[in-house]
Amino acid sequence: MRRALTVSGIALLVTFAQTLPALAEDLGEYLERAAAAEYSGEVFIVCDTPDGTIAQFVEVTRSGDELWVRTSGSEAVAANGELYQRGADGTVQATRIDSSAAWEVSPRYTARDAGRARELERPVRVVTVMEGEFERVMLHFDDATGALLRSEVRNGDRSLYCSSSFVSFSAEPQAIDTSVRQGTPESAKVVDFSTIDEEVLPARVGGFNRLDVYEGPESSTVAYYSDGVFSFTVIASRKTVTIPELEDAPVAEVAGEKYRRLFQPGQVVFAWESRVGGYALIGDLPLDLQEAVLRDLPIPGRPGFFTRLWRSWFG
Repeated sequence: MRRALTVSGIALLVTFAQTLPALAEDLGEYLERAAAAEYSGEVFIVCDTPDGTIAQFVEVTRSGDELWVRTSGSEAVAANGELYQRGADGTVQATRIDSSAAWEVSPRYTARDAGRARELERPVRVVTVMEGEFERVMLHFDDATGALLRSEVRNGDRSLYCSSSFVSFSAEPQAIDTSVRQGTPESAKVVDFSTIDEEVLPARVGGFNRLDVYEGPESSTVAYYSDGVFSFTVIASRKTVTIPELEDAPVAEVAGEKYRRLFQPGQVVFAWESRVGGYALIGDLPLDLQEAVLRDLPIPGRPGFFTRLWRSWFG
């Protein structure tokens, strides 16, 4: 029987733990302050997708170097490259990664001070990330703490893709549930770029640079890409990449090709078979950038002879 590769915590950690790069010199101080802020509250995330509106409330606490996130079905604690995830069944998965990549911001982005506003009756500074004359992202930073109280991300046609905003906020962090931190995190091994097949995981995809690559489970490879504003993780394997949440997800046509696709609050997940093996993509990309990235990766299709031979030998 052919075995499938199930996505592990490594892909989620790469996406989860590396979401706050220095976008530009004049925005860097805001982001550094946001990364160091301490707070607690509830965040409402809503995204307008081709499959309908997706929304979720998330409890968040940031204390010291730890970020704790809880939804109705799971919770996670991230700090210093470690991620502990506790699922609905109570089991905890612990993963550790070490990133060696230097952040680079695509020259297509610039930061612009958009003045003052108020969120939850708190004064904020509004900063926009411009793509030419197009407002791609809007960020609302709390004056008192530096925390990011609201963000908006737009698609290439200027329609709103996702927004994230605190519906309750306190400058006092709650105590983090230390019971989530169980076990010894499994370290992900960094892969030398010189050993990577550029056809399988290109160095540049849809305007995004490949920053880090790790060994994944069952001989898979996990690559992290970013353009300094958005990011995504790609898992490539000779086996089928199976994501349990995608079992009932619809098949969607993107750029003329068919993919299994699932939208989640602030995130999209794709899975497909190609002639060089199985793929999964997890990222925060708006719709037009999803299409641009998928266009530059191996397209869906029947696996080639050597991939089928590998599967017949090793499952």
